[in-house]
Amino acid sequence: MTVPDPADRTLEYVEALLRLADEYGPGLIVPTTDESLEAVAAHHEALSARHTVACATDGVAQGFLDKRITSEIADRAGVEAPRTASPTSHDELEALLGRLRFPCLVKPAESYRYNRAFGVKMKRVHTPDELRTAWGEAHALAIGTMVQELIPGPETGGVNYNVYVVDGEPRVEMTSRKLRLSPSDFGYPSAVVSGRVPEVVEPGRAIVAAMGIEGFANVEFKQDERNGRYYLMEVNGRPNMSGRLAVRAGVDFPLVTYRHLVEGVLPTQTPWREGVHWVNEFKDPRVLTSRWRDGRLAPLGGLRPYVSSRVLATFDASDPRPFLARLGSGITPDKTPAAPHRAAH
Repeated sequence: MTVPDPADRTLEYVEALLRLADEYGPGLIVPTTDESLEAVAAHHEALSARHTVACATDGVAQGFLDKRITSEIADRAGVEAPRTASPTSHDELEALLGRLRFPCLVKPAESYRYNRAFGVKMKRVHTPDELRTAWGEAHALAIGTMVQELIPGPETGGVNYNVYVVDGEPRVEMTSRKLRLSPSDFGYPSAVVSGRVPEVVEPGRAIVAAMGIEGFANVEFKQDERNGRYYLMEVNGRPNMSGRLAVRAGVDFPLVTYRHLVEGVLPTQTPWREGVHWVNEFKDPRVLTSRWRDGRLAPLGGLRPYVSSRVLATFDASDPRPFLARLGSGITPDKTPAAPHRAAH
């Protein structure tokens, strides 16, 4: 079923989900994008009366959808995060300039709105004038932004902590490392590998608990090459882009969610394998080729994700239709279509 864009036509999107209950009976709604999650969370009560809803209520969801609130919660919870300021006017921005160390980042408070407007997750700025321009572009579109300290280090310093929480207790956990991003500094992952990163487990638990998240959450960290510590980047209260990695490695978070919410089965930790790779088959071949050309990787280097245990972002021989649909539409897994949307049911 095709439904309206939840970002621009929220009420029509919610009404379409409600009609699904009339046509097919109750279902399990699992929002998989920030815009669908925001819409579902805002109408959680109405949707929960007809369906089982696998996401936070609006009050909790704003804690991770609005990155300014995320920063405040992390500070109160004692979770290390980059120094962040949220100027709301030109005067506040000017007052901030004298306290900044460049380069720094201009990051959106609401990621999907910024990405739709500018086609990137954030902007790196090197001078006060670049900062004024980047901040001003977003401000002109009424998109809230933050100015954030840059955590230096290679893209391989990015780490995911995935968890499923029941009654405040982390029941199932898994970690992974990012291998390649597109674009390379602050882009979306194109290759990820499962692996144990014990340093992020406690801060991951702490921020999820401080936010009051139940069910699935994905917490992103970045290792600072100066001191080796991991700093909080963001929290996602929905399935993350490389979610198929956990399934292939042995932790089936979608099945855990279904069995818990629909069948009442309390989740338990299962063993999972390190060294399993996830590859964005639309993006990573181009990323590899560009890095061979510019010398960042030796010729034929970086091929381990293709010659070891792996799962692709979209393609699955047992059901190739999602891959063919993306191939035909030109929508790659790191781009969110403006419209239409497929109902999560």
